Amino acid sequence: MSKVTFFLIALVALLGFLLLSVDKGDSSRPWEMPTLSDNRPVPTVEVSASESRKYEANEFVTVARLELHGKDKELLFKQLTSRRNSVFEQMKNLDVSESDIEQNSVEMRKEWSYDRGTRSLTGYVVCQSFAIKTSSRSTAAAVIASLSAEMDVEINHTSAALKNQDSLKNEAIHAVGKKALDKAASYAESVGGKLGRVISVGGDDYGDASVVYGRSVLGALKAVSYNDAMGADVSAVADSVEISASVRLVVELLQ
Repeated sequence: MSKVTFFLIALVALLGFLLLSVDKGDSSRPWEMPTLSDNRPVPTVEVSASESRKYEANEFVTVARLELHGKDKELLFKQLTSRRNSVFEQMKNLDVSESDIEQNSVEMRKEWSYDRGTRSLTGYVVCQSFAIKTSSRSTAAAVIASLSAEMDVEINHTSAALKNQDSLKNEAIHAVGKKALDKAASYAESVGGKLGRVISVGGDDYGDASVVYGRSVLGALKAVSYNDAMGADVSAVADSVEISASVRLVVELLQ
């Protein structure tokens, strides 16, 4: 028998031995593929909860716009400066400091007339917006009354807000999370189980607690006459802010 033939016979015998060993292998070996029972989904409890809290407003912001019309551009800018100083003086008389008044850059646009397709420049409009911050409803109402008496000032709105809004939002988020966990624990207990690990947590559509800034109050009509700015109607200013949070919670259920 040649060496080559002997080698081939030995190789065939070895392969047969290996095949028999695999076929009779231990079913508990660690590399064995999992059975269907190992792929069962983890039982879970899924709940949702919401929390809403209302707070007394401690900050009020009035947005107003000073607007002048005229044909002389340079004169309009001078008049705007004078009127702006007058507004600041009125706010000072109401104990509103200049640092609490945010003013935007001055804007200017042209006014045109059209006659049979021909455009003609008729004048200019210069304007400036202000955001006036106060810490009491009575002062906010006085600001509305004082500015409403000015024919060239338009009041967009006055809104109620909170100075410590971020910390209050965090409180609402923690409260709604605890409420959801308590709710999930009750469901688990009702079926004789208990909670395991938290699988997922989802907030509201904005991913954060939402804030409702009281109702926005429009500026008083120009036709209304005010004998005394401090005699303004305080009830016209919103007095509260609502903070809400919601969560969807998925927790493992242990039996």
